[in-house]
Amino acid sequence: MEIELIGLSKRYGYQWILRDVNQTFIKGKVYGISGRNGIGKSTLIKLISGFLSPSSGKVLFKSAGNIILPRNFHEYFVWVAPYTDLIQEFTLEEMLMFHKKFKPMPENLNIKSFLEYLEWQNTGDKQIRFFSSGMKQKLQLALALLSETPILLLDEPTSYLDEAAKNWFARRLRQNSENRIAIISSNDRFDLDLCQNILDVTEISNH
Repeated sequence: MEIELIGLSKRYGYQWILRDVNQTFIKGKVYGISGRNGIGKSTLIKLISGFLSPSSGKVLFKSAGNIILPRNFHEYFVWVAPYTDLIQEFTLEEMLMFHKKFKPMPENLNIKSFLEYLEWQNTGDKQIRFFSSGMKQKLQLALALLSETPILLLDEPTSYLDEAAKNWFARRLRQNSENRIAIISSNDRFDLDLCQNILDVTEISNH
């Protein structure tokens, strides 16, 4: 699996957020995207996912040398960010079953093994809306990490996580990032220390 950005640019009105980004991401590596607030880190993640359309340039997903059509991008990645959300009225088990309808996950994964993966006690019929912010973020990360997709897009993944949950994420990322492309957008040193390659937006974009 490979992602190639060719002359990727995005502007709002007359203001360029990103300009002429050329970058290739290959499987088996964890990439960090850094840069000051407002410089375009989240915009870059959204462009890669197809959530935003570029003003110019393009994003190519390639699998076994074949180019994947943009309308099929969603089949190849999972995306977690502080601004993505869960279905608040679901219980943990309902959320897991719902997610499995859209993303491939291990066949033997059930609520018991999912709780073990999260290192949680049974949450029973408690609705997600009653979870803490840290629990919600950890749940989103667990669903993403266990999804059998070749691409992980993680925007500020450790937002709301305490130290123990951050260490949990570091362990699970190492376990679940082999043979995948993982891209982490963050200014948090903890997040960036998990990456083998760090790209500064100010250096890869002609602002």
